[in-house]
Amino acid sequence: MTTGAYLAYDPADEAAAAEIAAELERNGWNVTRAGPDLRHPENHAALAPTIAGANLVVLVASSSAEQNSLLPRETAVALNNGRPVIVVQAGDLAPDGWLANTLDLKGAIDVRAGVTSEALERFIQTARSAKGRGRVVSMLNIKGGVGKTVLAANLFAAAHLADQRAICFIDLDPQHNLTQYFLPPAERNRIRDEGRTIYNALTGQPDLSAIAVALNRAKRGKKSPRFDLVCGDERLFEFTLDTRSERDKAHAFNRFRALLATLREQYEAVIIDANPCATFLTRLAISGADHIVAPVRPEKYSLTGLNMLEHVVREVRGRPLRSEEFSVLLNGVNDRARSEDGDADALTRAEIEAAPFFGAALLKEEVPYAGVLRAVPSDRIVVNPINVTAMMRVTGRGVKEALTRAAAAVLRRAQAP
Repeated sequence: MTTGAYLAYDPADEAAAAEIAAELERNGWNVTRAGPDLRHPENHAALAPTIAGANLVVLVASSSAEQNSLLPRETAVALNNGRPVIVVQAGDLAPDGWLANTLDLKGAIDVRAGVTSEALERFIQTARSAKGRGRVVSMLNIKGGVGKTVLAANLFAAAHLADQRAICFIDLDPQHNLTQYFLPPAERNRIRDEGRTIYNALTGQPDLSAIAVALNRAKRGKKSPRFDLVCGDERLFEFTLDTRSERDKAHAFNRFRALLATLREQYEAVIIDANPCATFLTRLAISGADHIVAPVRPEKYSLTGLNMLEHVVREVRGRPLRSEEFSVLLNGVNDRARSEDGDADALTRAEIEAAPFFGAALLKEEVPYAGVLRAVPSDRIVVNPINVTAMMRVTGRGVKEALTRAAAAVLRRAQAP
């Protein structure tokens, strides 16, 4: 498979861009340069898909780049589509310019003294490790009440326990229900006091490589896969009520990208549980995701929530979407109490299958309705938090099998190019 790179630069930096492009091509990348043809107003519709289709984006940063009116848009497209951005600094930058306010420049490749062989070697090493091995999956539905959080916990507990997957959750919902699902109050409060929540990751300087809390605490060998959680925090509401400045949000955006990059190296899958609305936090969940899972209950207005989700994701990513970027998972089927007006399961599946966009994203796998997926964990100290999942309950065998199949289907789709 060809590895693509998009090279964004101002015409004044053509010489440096040419050397970088040549080095990428020597190392196997297929390079698309930001030229006048692609940037022509008539071709703007093709620009975002081109950037989103690249494996990485290289931005040549200089004083000329700071004056270029097109580069901020191209950078925003790259960030909102979760593309790694490598900054090559070809000139001095203003400390309060858009580049400094948008990107983390601490890791920039400095070529102000010339594009040396040492700089090119560091650049290629950075490019090769830019994406990381793990996949990021966001659990999203703009409609609430679909069982998203409990489903996320159990779906990926299945992937961990049955298929030995290394999993890390990020609780990005200000209500932090996923954290409450797994951890008792005393432990949640201790972790918050230690400054080890997602809020601290977005606003402070904790060690991102050690911020996750272990959920599977059974004794295991050194090579056993991990099952961890980056804990939620109600202070995330600050990012939903616009009490944070744009500079703070840009800093949080870069911190979140750094967190994902760190977790990709440690886990096979990173699962983001986000709140069911459209806020800055939703942008984080969408921009960082390789794949989006939309849980749906078989009931009226299911398609309305999906259509809202498609609209929000399209707005964030700034381009036409592909159905393979999503998985729609029916959750809570075979609930007789919801079948009085007909077969709600069949009606919902038929409605989604007939939809022009999400029909191709609907999984044949589904999760049955079960009391075990409604139960609230005890507030007692949990010796091993994974015990609160349906996967570890003797009475949930059928649910376990359904969760295992659905999790495998989601992760297969998430791995697809």
